[in-house]
Amino acid sequence: MGLRSRGRKVGKSLLKQLLLESAQLRERLMRPVLARRRRRWLEAIRRLERVEELQWHPGTEPAPHPLVLLSHYAPGGHLQRAIRRLIAHLRDQGWQVLILTTALNDTARRWCSERSVHWLIRRNEGRDFGAFQDGWLTLQQRGLAEACSRILLLNDSSLPVADLAGSSLPRLLEGDDDAIVGLTDSFQNGYHLQSYALNCPETVIRSAWWHGFWWSFPGWSGTAGIIRDGEIGLSRQALQAGHPLRALHPVSRLRTVGGQEEFLRRLQERCGYSRHAAQLLQEAVLEQARDAFATMNPTHDLVLPLLLEGCPLIKRDLLESNPCDCLDPSLIAFGEPPLIDPLDLVDFLRPPLIGFKQ
Repeated sequence: MGLRSRGRKVGKSLLKQLLLESAQLRERLMRPVLARRRRRWLEAIRRLERVEELQWHPGTEPAPHPLVLLSHYAPGGHLQRAIRRLIAHLRDQGWQVLILTTALNDTARRWCSERSVHWLIRRNEGRDFGAFQDGWLTLQQRGLAEACSRILLLNDSSLPVADLAGSSLPRLLEGDDDAIVGLTDSFQNGYHLQSYALNCPETVIRSAWWHGFWWSFPGWSGTAGIIRDGEIGLSRQALQAGHPLRALHPVSRLRTVGGQEEFLRRLQERCGYSRHAAQLLQEAVLEQARDAFATMNPTHDLVLPLLLEGCPLIKRDLLESNPCDCLDPSLIAFGEPPLIDPLDLVDFLRPPLIGFKQ
């Protein structure tokens, strides 16, 4: 190696080292600044500064009662047909519902008032766990939390199936006296229950760790932070406190369902597929499930076995744009009886615009 080449190599190495040291110095200098900023953000959350309005209909249910915290977002405050149908079903099962949203239009407010559905209007921050945090802290500070016998954390990222009573939703609502019950679990980045539907019993919501979790939760993060500190963090703290986690459709079982003869038979019966077509679809399911289950997202990678097992919710993004190139749930959703009510899709989906020339 020539002198000039050695000089360039040494220069690059020194520059790399200087940039690294500069970044480390900047991080050390900014650490106390960021810590103070986070403290201010957390203090503002605790003072409910993100909460703009609470409409609570008093005397709607005798205490104690189960309560749904429903994280919702729709432009213009529209309450979608599918979400109204889900809320009506929950009310029929004896649950109170508190909608956590950024806005509700006049039509939605009238519909909620007629059915004694509560709502909380808040600033859009922290995704679903930020909404849950505002909801729980508001209940505590308004003296409403003590009347709750259990809490169902629910978000609107999923489309409810047409036949909710015939799905696993009744088992989710029944819950467990000791365990947190979810629809699905995942080992991605650490074992946890997926948080789009979680039934938390009274033994959990009366515990010190539950109160501490929401009091200290950094509810301003983006998607990665919410998954890490919210979805995974909640499961981790529950396990550390001795509360079991129970998934109604565990990923370890879903992964084996696709290879069973019963799965093939149900594909043929539900969808009217020929045996050959059903076998091709089964092969596609097995191909998608070939990776280690610890790396899989069952609501996406195993959606067909999940739906045939009776899961009541279908992830919105699978129907809208399917960014992960998973199997399309509509391959089985419009069989007999249909899993999806087509009318629900009209105002629920927000598909991307494609095919237009500038």
